[in-house]
Amino acid sequence: MNSPDSLTRSSSTGVALIATFTAIAGHEDAAAQLLADYTSAVRSEPGCIQFEPYRDAATPSRFVVFERYEDESAFTDHLNSQVNAIFNHALAPHVAGASELQFLDSLPGGGGHTLPSVHAAGGDE
Repeated sequence: MNSPDSLTRSSSTGVALIATFTAIAGHEDAAAQLLADYTSAVRSEPGCIQFEPYRDAATPSRFVVFERYEDESAFTDHLNSQVNAIFNHALAPHVAGASELQFLDSLPGGGGHTLPSVHAAGGDE
């Protein structure tokens, strides 16, 4: 997606962010196909931990991607990759404006831990 600003952060859990963009009316399917093709390429990049694309259920023209990288270097390599340049060039005619990048800091106890099973009160055990 687009270049990060000076707020990019790296922590012990690496770099985590949410990227969003909006497709121009009538271009939603083209944007979805480009993103689907791009996903497998990004997932194979060294240092990519997670790359999960979504389409907003309420606003189908809005796309959201959750991304995680091992560290700042892996994220920078992703941004500077030829695959990223090709994707952004191909996507540009289909989107309204630039991608928005929201960088995340993990909370203590976070980082993808599974929650224990929860049983409803009064249920049989």
